[in-house]
Order: sequence, then structure tokens, then C-alpha cells
Amino acid sequence: MSQDAVERVLGRLITDERFRTRVIDSLEVASLQEGYLLTKAEQHLLSGLKMHDITELAALLDPGLCRARSVPK
Repeated sequence: MSQDAVERVLGRLITDERFRTRVIDSLEVASLQEGYLLTKAEQHLLSGLKMHDITELAALLDPGLCRARSVPK
């Protein structure tokens, strides 16, 4: 298992709303698109996370710690 990839995915889930949305659609696809090479076991474990909880945690962060969000046109 690649602990580094797991930690990077977790960090992105918490700090990047767009990545979080893409992960809801498909963790495997979103991770591969970003270059995170996760094992099937890691994918399974990360897929078990409750995105609602991750979103609530993200809301507690100072916006300066999060990726910039583009304003919808």
C-alpha cells in the first residue's frame, strides 16, 4: 500500500471541493486523473468514507487552507 497516495487523497478530499465532487462520482477515475496510484484495497477503504463527514470537516477549515474555488458564470 502507498501511504503517501492515501494521505494525498485524504488531503485533497478535505481541501478541494471539486476533487471531492469527482470522487463521489468515481474514486478510481478521480484518483487516476490526478496521478494517485491506489491499490484496490486502498480504493475500497477510501470508498467507505462518508463524504458527508468529509464535507463537514472541510467546512471547518480556514478558507486559506483550501484550494481556490472558481465562481460559476
